[in-house]
Amino acid sequence: MERRRGSTLEHALLAAAWAELQRTGYAGFTIDAVARAAGTSRAVLYRRWPNRAALVHATVRAHAGSVTDRVPDTGSLDGDVRALLRELAAGIERIGVDVATGLLGELDEIPDDVKATVPGVVEQVVERARARGEIGDSPVPEAVLAMPGALIRYHVVTERAVPSQDVLDGIADQLLLPLVRHHAGASR
Repeated sequence: MERRRGSTLEHALLAAAWAELQRTGYAGFTIDAVARAAGTSRAVLYRRWPNRAALVHATVRAHAGSVTDRVPDTGSLDGDVRALLRELAAGIERIGVDVATGLLGELDEIPDDVKATVPGVVEQVVERARARGEIGDSPVPEAVLAMPGALIRYHVVTERAVPSQDVLDGIADQLLLPLVRHHAGASR
């Protein structure tokens, strides 16, 4: 049998990991089972991913993509915020609440750059609104940029459900949009 390498090997490992995740859920997911399913050793997996959470995150990203690939640009701050929140909820739907909850329980095992994803995409939305002249140039605090992701995570963990449109609208209308406008200031 020909030895797999590079992207061929990584694709096979991530496919085996996704199948295992679907079969066992997050709680039953093990590196050993993925190695067996992929016909390789644990060492091959650990050379790429330092732990279970990092492997699951890579698997989820390979299967469902990343919100960074789909930052909305609807032409307005309100539209972009609503579309972004829907995309975040859709991402949870694609991977499943069980997997999302499991990953959220092991956030300390995931690289820090992953944790900066949601604040980063919210900042992109804010910067586009600035460029269109919808809001002023004052800085928006990091806590405001991180808030939508934190609230969605809280909902997933406490309700064990994907946030409904009503929940997403509440985040947008009652919190994120007013806070962005408050901190950024009036448009030019």
